[in-house]
Amino acid sequence: MAKKELSPEMRIVLAFGLSLLILLISRPLLVRESPPEEKPATTAESAAAEIPATPPEASPEPVPSSASTLPPGTLKQGEREETITVVGDLYRIQFSTRGGAVKSWTLNNFKDEEKNQLDLVSEAAAKFGDPLSVWVSDAAIRKEAGRAIYLATSSKGSAQGELKAPVTLTFEFANQRLAVRKQFTFAPDSYVVGVESEVSTGGVPQAHQIAWPGSFGDSHDIQITGVQASVAYYENDKVVSIPPGDVEGEEKSVTGSFPFAGIQDHFFTAAFLPSDAAQPSLRLSALKSEIQLLNRDEPVPGVGVAVGAGIGAVNRLRLFVGPKDSHILPTVDARLGSLIDYGWFTIIAKPLYIGLRWIHDNIVANYGWAIILFTIVINLLMIPLKLSSLRSARKMQLVAPQLRAIQDKYKNLKMKDPKRQQMSQETMQLYQKHGVNPVGGCLPMLIQLPFLIGFYNVLRSSIEMRHAAWIAPWITDLSAPEDMAIRLLPLLMCGTQFVLQKMTPTPAADPMQQKIMMFMPVMMLFFFWSMSTGLVLYWTTGNLVGIAQQAYFNRTELKGEIEAKKAAKKKRGT
Repeated sequence: MAKKELSPEMRIVLAFGLSLLILLISRPLLVRESPPEEKPATTAESAAAEIPATPPEASPEPVPSSASTLPPGTLKQGEREETITVVGDLYRIQFSTRGGAVKSWTLNNFKDEEKNQLDLVSEAAAKFGDPLSVWVSDAAIRKEAGRAIYLATSSKGSAQGELKAPVTLTFEFANQRLAVRKQFTFAPDSYVVGVESEVSTGGVPQAHQIAWPGSFGDSHDIQITGVQASVAYYENDKVVSIPPGDVEGEEKSVTGSFPFAGIQDHFFTAAFLPSDAAQPSLRLSALKSEIQLLNRDEPVPGVGVAVGAGIGAVNRLRLFVGPKDSHILPTVDARLGSLIDYGWFTIIAKPLYIGLRWIHDNIVANYGWAIILFTIVINLLMIPLKLSSLRSARKMQLVAPQLRAIQDKYKNLKMKDPKRQQMSQETMQLYQKHGVNPVGGCLPMLIQLPFLIGFYNVLRSSIEMRHAAWIAPWITDLSAPEDMAIRLLPLLMCGTQFVLQKMTPTPAADPMQQKIMMFMPVMMLFFFWSMSTGLVLYWTTGNLVGIAQQAYFNRTELKGEIEAKKAAKKKRGT
């Protein structure tokens, strides 16, 4: 089994954990009786166009079947393979009469990296089958249904060339042993498609599912993040995901009363919903597939999905294919909004998203500047905490000689010596006597962690951030890493981190501690190098605000200490 890489959230936590460990270890151990010294340390519019919310009444329902499954022996099929295109205000879908399935599903309001209409159908995964094909357990029947030439008809009479929604498109095929009927209903201003299907073999109705067998979504996003599409369904008031690695055989099946089930990537989804909300029973299969990435020699695991309604032989479903937009999903089903996953710190990420959206809509129509303004507000609100941390550090300076004396007293003890407990008690008594919080200086960094992960998940999961530019042509996608061989924004972040550390006083000036602290910006650079530019922009802005705040603190809170330190240096120089 392939070794799993650390998730970006775990990398962020690891970065902060190592930083905190360095601070906690170096502060009490590396102290000196000498006075404390300083330690080293164009606006572009968003490319993701705003989509008008689809009103619930615009969602098409499947048209009731006008004919039952054909009796055995009846022949019905098309003469040759043809392409039929259905066009609406929000989409352009190409069907083929071979298999009566989808070849291309583009969204009019979203572009790919080459500025073409975004196609959610993966060409690399086409060998596993086409979207909206029939899926049955019998592989022979499945292949026959997928290769057959279907007879196409439409509610507009002709089913050739380009059809404009609203329209109902029907595909039928029948030979002496197999009969298939699929019907799709389109509204012009909705991402929801009505789906109805019937299958019979030898005149006997056959339980089946409608499949999106190959991968799904924006293939460029997969190239950048390495995160494949996943199957998702809603159960027990939460979304359950099935990633590619969880499908060990050909398929993994689940049955239950699911309000929806489908496939998704970071920003888009194809979600099946029961046409009858009162009977939300669905049959779900996660299908094994593969996809070839440009940066990999070997194909990587992929996943597809097949969904059927209840346990009968007739499927009547609604299918939402579109963006995971918090303003659109709830108009289809209130629970669909849960597909927007803000991760561990949803309680923080959701307000961050709302705040960024408000700043974008009311102050500055650019999410890069919105991130900068929001970061400034967050750092201003944290001033009392930073002052408390600064005062805690100053108290640590005062007790540094006494702390060193305690450490020297017990320095020859082994780690398991019982007297080490006595050393810990004396240290804690010293802290209590002088009102010192040994981790007080780390509190601002601890508070930053949930905000950092919250911003990461907002940038990863909010459709508004996809292809959102800050300063074009430098930063053109806040949800992705900087598209340059030498990434300037992470380097700027590293430089501002070093300056901030240089300006911030510490309890000690030990040369070893200085070397350790100088390494921290480099470590942060390593972890942020492949992160989204929006996240790096947030941290860099925080550093710049921190530099301004520290300069103010040094002129007020620390003015006397800094002047005394300069006088001492001058005296030693003479």
